[in-house]
Amino acid sequence: MRVSIIIPAYNEAENIGGVVSRILSLEALRGYEVVVVDDGSADDTARAAEAAGARVVRHPYNLGNGASVKSGAAAANGDVFVFMDADGQHLPEDIPKLLEHVGDYDMVVGARTSESDVSRFRAFGNRVLIATAQFLVGRKIDDLTSGFRAVKRAAFEDFAHLFPQGYSYPTTITMALFSAGRFVKYVPLPTIRRRQGGASNIQPVRDGLRFLFIMLRMIMLFNPFKVFLPLAGLFLTLGLLNGLHDAWALQKITASSMLSLILGFFLLFFGIMTDQIARTRRELHAILRKMR
Repeated sequence: MRVSIIIPAYNEAENIGGVVSRILSLEALRGYEVVVVDDGSADDTARAAEAAGARVVRHPYNLGNGASVKSGAAAANGDVFVFMDADGQHLPEDIPKLLEHVGDYDMVVGARTSESDVSRFRAFGNRVLIATAQFLVGRKIDDLTSGFRAVKRAAFEDFAHLFPQGYSYPTTITMALFSAGRFVKYVPLPTIRRRQGGASNIQPVRDGLRFLFIMLRMIMLFNPFKVFLPLAGLFLTLGLLNGLHDAWALQKITASSMLSLILGFFLLFFGIMTDQIARTRRELHAILRKMR
């Protein structure tokens, strides 16, 4: 199994050298390729990574985390990609714990636990996002936004075109794999900690809303009925109950009841239509994948 460790980095000169050196010093990771993607940093991130022994891919200006992940994967030679953060949150010693499960799973994610050193605000936000994602895909998700994961190259390439340029590729690939019926495993890692230096580029409110949009986008691509069916059922039920009340109390059907029923039938029809489009798209994608 050829493994490439891919580390997107933006203004991480303070941390990246230590992360790369630690990876290359471990006997269990000997022979693994280390690719650092310098996403237009204004500091010496690229120089520090090269000095530590990594192969560096440079962006002339900042594109975002998702773009960096895709650039790193395109430059890597491995059959399996291990993605980790450049800020020291993830321990290289934990990489073998992810790789040991890759044979049976398309993606293995290092999941934060209650023992992990993360902020309470971020932990609460993650729980809200996870609850929403679990409802949409119908699967248990231990950590939706963890950047520490091992992914088979074939699985990554199947869905890389869906990744946003910025945050959050972890949310996108998780939703895409689950929605497409692929296999995902979570490995609890209490060793995941807060960044070890520098400032985070994540803005909780802005990026939280962006994550919600990404989840809705993924479910609309793979299983739109999951969104339209509950909405259709809600409006049809409201219209029916309101209509029965109108007929009993007023001896007529009011416009609001008719509007709710019409909207419910419209959402049901639209859901069926978009579900068929999604199925056709998946079938075409599967055919194209077999033709590669």
